[in-house]
Amino acid sequence: MFLNRTRELGYLGERYAAGRAEIVVLYGRRRVGKSALLFEWSEGKPCIFFFARRADKATLLGEFSRAIRTFSSNGPAPDDFTYPSWGVAFSALAELAAERRLVVILDEFPYLVEADPELPTLLQREWDLRLQHTQVFLVLSGSIQSVVQQQVLDPTAPLYRRHTWPFELKPLTLADLPAFFPRYAAEQLVETFAVLGGMPYYLVSVDPQVGLLTNIKRHILAPQGSLFAEVRLQLHEELRGDIEDNLAILRAIAGGAHRRADIARLAGLAVRSTDHRLATLVELGILEYRRAVERIRNADRWGAYHLRDPFFRFWHQWVLPNEDYLAIGRRQDEVADQIRQALPRIVAPIWEEVARHHVLVASADRVIPFHFEEIGSWWSGDAQIDVVGVNRAERRVLFGEAKWTREPMTESVLEKLIDRGNRWLGGDTGWDVHYALFAREFGQVRESAGQEPGFYFFKPEDVLQTR
Repeated sequence: MFLNRTRELGYLGERYAAGRAEIVVLYGRRRVGKSALLFEWSEGKPCIFFFARRADKATLLGEFSRAIRTFSSNGPAPDDFTYPSWGVAFSALAELAAERRLVVILDEFPYLVEADPELPTLLQREWDLRLQHTQVFLVLSGSIQSVVQQQVLDPTAPLYRRHTWPFELKPLTLADLPAFFPRYAAEQLVETFAVLGGMPYYLVSVDPQVGLLTNIKRHILAPQGSLFAEVRLQLHEELRGDIEDNLAILRAIAGGAHRRADIARLAGLAVRSTDHRLATLVELGILEYRRAVERIRNADRWGAYHLRDPFFRFWHQWVLPNEDYLAIGRRQDEVADQIRQALPRIVAPIWEEVARHHVLVASADRVIPFHFEEIGSWWSGDAQIDVVGVNRAERRVLFGEAKWTREPMTESVLEKLIDRGNRWLGGDTGWDVHYALFAREFGQVRESAGQEPGFYFFKPEDVLQTR
């Protein structure tokens, strides 16, 4: 089942239609749907789709050789067929693509590099000599972002500037979820996004015919569930070693520690070793390091570490602390009941992230009448603003507050937001100031401020209407 990704399919289609030789680099986190996207897009096109695995150089070369021979001869290649080298294999591709468009997909390209570190250099040579003069549409895809960066995207990499289109495939957004859960109401979709996030694999691993809590019990809290061991499996794949210290770090961050010293203390690790692991987790795309959005850009301002993936956050909060019991089929009902009671607190920080993304979309759609240079949040010692979007060149700023409670948002929330916004401005006059409120329900605050210019109100239904 393939859903959504219409934008990405369109991007690939445009590159393909141009007819020129391409090296497309499609990268992104594991489970984000790179292989599924490429399978869907390449359907019906002349294509050699090679899915690499962890194996030795000779085995991979033989498998790739047989894939080429099978395509060229329209029949299965002999089991012992292999080209003598990668260079000869790439030359064979050049011959096949000399007069016609040919898609060649090397999925999990980092495994090929792992087996033969010289492969990027060999590919660079063949590209310079032959492939760039053909109609080949070569796609290099990979989940291990550090390898893709080092071997393809880094300025010192052999394939740097040979690739014609690097593209990071990112997780789906909240607005994409109705296709996966067509029976869910808007608030249910927000709650589901707060648990599962936007990784397509997570979304198709649960049952859209039942409610969120039932899916949590069946697929996340049950040892036979498809997502019970997912986080451990991903970390083992990415880190290739002992992951317990990394799990401790992620659990500390999921529990509310965001500064390096606090993270190290809660994880029971030395700050120096924590720094190295934090850097690795940022490089893998599991963590992000956020700095407050200031009126005057300040790169030296200390920042905070946050989990990028809502599901990683949820898993570390609820599965990891109870893992031993859950693994033997115990405490599922108890933990599920705790999750049910805590659901507003689980959703709240993700609703803030949804709000930050949505002001970008609203700006692009001219609902908010200016563009942003930077969008994020702001905090000081005793105050925080959930959403800050700023255009410093035009001296325009938007302050936003996101609340996920059953009670309608009150006027006092807006008053506090205006006060914190004034603190952000620091007495600097001449700014065009706007305000955005995100809530499940609005009471008097919408009636009193809703008619004023520069005030915007967004409910879950509003966020889901814009793709």
